[in-house]
Amino acid sequence: MSKSVYRFAAHQVRKVSHPVFPSVEKYWLTMAAKNFPVGVSTSANARDPIGLNRRVYKDVRDSLDGKTSELGSFDLMNKGITILALGVKMVDKETGMFDVTIDDEKGGIVDGAHTAKIIEEANEDGTTPDQQYVEVYVRTGITDELISDIARGLNTGIQVAPQSIYNIGGVFDWLKEEISGENYKDAISWRESDEGEYDVRDLIGILEVLNIFDFPNDVSVSKHPIAAYEKWSVPLKKFADDYEEHKAALKKSKYYRLRKLLKDGLILYDRIRHDFREMRNDAGGSAGKMNIVDEASPRRGTFVFPFAELSGSKYRLTKGATFPILAAFRTYVEDNPKTGEVRWRGGFERVLKVWEEAGPDLVDETYQLTREGIRNPDQIGKNRKHWGNLYMRLQLRLLQERLQEQEEKTPGQRRK
Repeated sequence: MSKSVYRFAAHQVRKVSHPVFPSVEKYWLTMAAKNFPVGVSTSANARDPIGLNRRVYKDVRDSLDGKTSELGSFDLMNKGITILALGVKMVDKETGMFDVTIDDEKGGIVDGAHTAKIIEEANEDGTTPDQQYVEVYVRTGITDELISDIARGLNTGIQVAPQSIYNIGGVFDWLKEEISGENYKDAISWRESDEGEYDVRDLIGILEVLNIFDFPNDVSVSKHPIAAYEKWSVPLKKFADDYEEHKAALKKSKYYRLRKLLKDGLILYDRIRHDFREMRNDAGGSAGKMNIVDEASPRRGTFVFPFAELSGSKYRLTKGATFPILAAFRTYVEDNPKTGEVRWRGGFERVLKVWEEAGPDLVDETYQLTREGIRNPDQIGKNRKHWGNLYMRLQLRLLQERLQEQEEKTPGQRRK
């Protein structure tokens, strides 16, 4: 039997005996994620910690890094890591130091191996915030007969993601067709098990922030598509329900009517993420030091921007900070009465020009929010006032453009 000893530094520990099996003791440790030891065996786990590029695991990594959740909430959102051990020995009560001895061939992590691997990679990249904790459950005195039962029982709780079910039902077929000729088509995951960098929820999120049917344009508008970032399950279900209602006549589907904005919206999404830092720096700032700007790890090297086909960059704006800016461009979406579909006011080239000209103001608005103490990208992505402020900036710009156009037409009309 090969044994290894791992040092655990716990913030708090509880120990209880088992009511039926007297040899079994259960330890509950709350510890800083950055202190979780490297290399703990996963021999007892029913699933190897592979496939970390699946979207569900990317979501966990973003949560751990504090990009999509409040700092300090990781242990409240994650079910933790369960370890089968030979023994637990207190080393220093004051500092919460414990040595955990593990049978490398039969024991180790029985549940939560993916969480442990994600934490290991984040620690290697140096992105794990000090405020993030993880629950670790250690079981000792487990017999060989119980190990397989425990592994099977703990690993039966993963539900099939809704998008996987929708994919089987053909809900996404027209989306697939829409991007079938694009270079990034293979980068999109349609099922939970796919390994694309992005998934169908990203595409639906783009359509949702530009959805003028549910969020009509108006100078007094108070309702914005925040769920496109805040709760992906909402637009995903809306999309599926809309498809079921109109699958016999897709031209009546609101999302299908939005489809011609999809590829342009993805390009604009990339442009915002790519350009933000330089726009801020050009204004005399230091966006690279802001929490809302990601910096690529040495292992990754650079971020890619497949939708806009931009050159790679070491930096990109976080998703939480990107979505409110992107949603402001709903201002430039209008219904085409001739076709029943939607289009950009003045065409997409005009929209890109608006980004170049008005982008610095939108960037500054976002920067000022961080100056007010809202520095977490997840908080920015859920800040309703911020969504409204950015939207109103472009609404006022559009009104000024219309006024100018009207003034330019007036002299000609008088000459007639």
